[in-house]
Amino acid sequence: MSNSNQYVDLHLHSYYSDGTMSPEEIVQTAVANNVGLLAITDHNIVTATGELPKLCETYGIKYLSGVELDSIDQKTDIHILGYGVDVEEEAFVRFVKRNRVFMDDISANLVAAMEQDYENISLADFQAYTYDRGKGGWKALHYFMEKGLTKSLREGFIIYNQYGITNDSGDYPSVREVLEQIHNAGGKAILAHPWVTIKETEAELFGRRLTELLELGFDGVECYYPTHTDEITDLCQSICRARKLLITTGSDCHGDFGYSEIGELKITLDMLELGELI
Repeated sequence: MSNSNQYVDLHLHSYYSDGTMSPEEIVQTAVANNVGLLAITDHNIVTATGELPKLCETYGIKYLSGVELDSIDQKTDIHILGYGVDVEEEAFVRFVKRNRVFMDDISANLVAAMEQDYENISLADFQAYTYDRGKGGWKALHYFMEKGLTKSLREGFIIYNQYGITNDSGDYPSVREVLEQIHNAGGKAILAHPWVTIKETEAELFGRRLTELLELGFDGVECYYPTHTDEITDLCQSICRARKLLITTGSDCHGDFGYSEIGELKITLDMLELGELI
């Protein structure tokens, strides 16, 4: 990075997944917010990352290739950030696309389950439905609004919970399989937002579960995250340093479909451990 006072934000989402901004709008906003190193980590799709080389050269900003992949461990959806991956490696691209199908199948299964309860809902109708990606979220959330079932995109989350068809029920691969695919593509695998993922409210129990997950073969942890408390951030860093793992940061910005801003944590490179990634 050309300026050590610039910020790092390695967890961003474009309108290719569920954000509201194009890759160029993300890069422009990052530059305006003094971010000197970024990664777009869309859910189970690498299209935005493929656009970054040219954009970042144009705007004079550094980037890491990235993606956020779903996995399952103990019936829980575990989000894994892959950095430095070769987004043109055929086997990895196929794997990412397959994970995207698994993710989309969750919404399709939900709509199929709703058919018996709503006369104006059908799987065929849903599959033919299109929406404006620039408004964020994903297809089913827009479909529910179109059908008058919800008044906002976020209200649609409730429907998933009502029917018990959530990301935790997805047919995703195991954590170990995702880690292997990321490593085979030349990347590093980072556990995303552990305080969100790990359903433990006590720091000691959280630390135990975090350690369990890391033993599966992670390269690091997203220690700095908007909803992490100081205690959790410090605990994550302590565990990473003891195990000589990478320490990363991310706002998880989704544009208007979220609550965080690019670079809002104001984390600089010297506060992180990125190892071979830089």
